[in-house]
Amino acid sequence: MGLNTDISEVIIQIDKIITSKDDRWLNVSDYNLKIKDRKNMKSVYGLIYDILHYSNNDQRIIDRTHKDNLEFLYKKTVEHIKSLG
Repeated sequence: MGLNTDISEVIIQIDKIITSKDDRWLNVSDYNLKIKDRKNMKSVYGLIYDILHYSNNDQRIIDRTHKDNLEFLYKKTVEHIKSLG
């Protein structure tokens, strides 16, 4: 899988989490999406971090994403969250 696939998977999970879909990995109530602090694990960045590290079928997105691409992945997913309102 490539970077675009990883970004898409994170965005799909963000959408599921925000809309509380049954097959979501995490709960939106555990995060404050208005907080943009990278060091706060309850912020937008904490949500993205948790999605990247979530083990689904014994595979984590973080394990297949090259570390040089992580900044771009965070940027694109934060932009998506901002676009939601």
